[in-house]
Amino acid sequence: MKPTDDSGEHKKPQEKRAAQDEHGTVYQVTTKLSSGGQGSVWQTEFPNVLVKVSRFRRDQPESAKWFEQVQRVKRLPLDGLKVARPQAMIVKPRHGYVMELMDGLEPLQTLLEAPIADGRLRTFIRTGGLSRRLRLLGALAGTLADLHGRGLAYGDLSPGNIFVSRSTEHSEVWLIDCDNLTVLSRTDTQGIYTPDYGAPEIVRGISGIDSLTDAWSFAVIAFQLLTLQHPLKGDLVNDGEEDEERRALRGELPWIDDPDDESNRASSGMNREWVLTSTLMDLFQRCFGSGRDTPQERPPMSEWREAFELALSALVTCGGSDCGSGFYLNDERQCSFCDHVESGDRHVLLWHWMHAPVDEEDMAIGVKPFFRTSRFQVLNEDPLELRASPPGTAAYAQSEPMCTLTLTEDGLRVDPAPGMTVRLQTVGDRRLRQLKRGEWFTAANRKGEAYMLHLGNSDMRHVWHFKW
Repeated sequence: MKPTDDSGEHKKPQEKRAAQDEHGTVYQVTTKLSSGGQGSVWQTEFPNVLVKVSRFRRDQPESAKWFEQVQRVKRLPLDGLKVARPQAMIVKPRHGYVMELMDGLEPLQTLLEAPIADGRLRTFIRTGGLSRRLRLLGALAGTLADLHGRGLAYGDLSPGNIFVSRSTEHSEVWLIDCDNLTVLSRTDTQGIYTPDYGAPEIVRGISGIDSLTDAWSFAVIAFQLLTLQHPLKGDLVNDGEEDEERRALRGELPWIDDPDDESNRASSGMNREWVLTSTLMDLFQRCFGSGRDTPQERPPMSEWREAFELALSALVTCGGSDCGSGFYLNDERQCSFCDHVESGDRHVLLWHWMHAPVDEEDMAIGVKPFFRTSRFQVLNEDPLELRASPPGTAAYAQSEPMCTLTLTEDGLRVDPAPGMTVRLQTVGDRRLRQLKRGEWFTAANRKGEAYMLHLGNSDMRHVWHFKW
């Protein structure tokens, strides 16, 4: 007997879709995850295995050209990068490729499209708040910086092909749909882009993809994720004719926070001071201001990575019962998102100093062996690694962990990393004591006394000053 629906009408059997790779493996495709100008990405019955299938028939010339491009991508040096590279080529019924992705991820687009029935601010906090967004963007910037460092450009960067941890407790970031990857030395004029995220020169059709077009797309995504506002779509665009949006995306209108032109200001979006440091704001201005017409003015991905590392180091975790978001340290220790005033007992502020020995002649004219830099870090409830270089510097991402600081109700613990030289000094005492094992500073003895942690043995060494 044929199956029927509730109305008694005969139902058509659900059409099964399958794709076959070059090795003869057949994949049953289930849920469509994303689609673009070249094809669609699908889940399969195999855990963590995705396939992308071309939208072109095999007999169309566009299909053969795309298939050759994917085969080139398959041979690119992508080891160690969080990029879901092609694992096998799909040959039936259309061209495509197979890729693997770790479990528990979802498109970044899901985060941007989170329901706002409970208000934009509550949604911002519920989806991980400021700290999660900074972690995700820092990880993404790092992957793109490493990709560019290998002489490669990603191409069509958009929230649909960036996959992030579904859980707000984690910050994994992977790039999928990487068939537009190309070497930076190629001179083709490939202009694939996702609407809203293409660099102006690509939208105008005068340039192909490169590291600078990647940097533009990244900046748009970063600004949206932090401010909940597209950087080019102010009130002039949103309330105007369709042609205004076209002009904006072509780079013919000022960006919404242009300091010299208020004609395209936006009346919506998050307060910039809540979500952007001065360093981040400067990078956005360079990208969307002078970088709108002059791509070479756009900050490289390495600068973005450093800026997000620096921003993360300045966060205080809010202890408000309905918040829990991170907020940038301020004199009042007041959370920007809920007005909760955070207790000074729940975090430790560490200032970065440099130690450079001076000779007797310099000492005689007042030159001191210690000088404080502008870097600082905030220790919250999560353990904090102190590395051989401070956050926000070019060497930080590759520098080795020197010690770990952990703050609990019982006190502060300092654990040197194996084989690393970490010495403790009480301010006012010239003696330095090397820490052979973990050191406890008990909560009962927290009296505001000043200490310095010296990392390493070099003449020019990093020192972190804190009070307990």
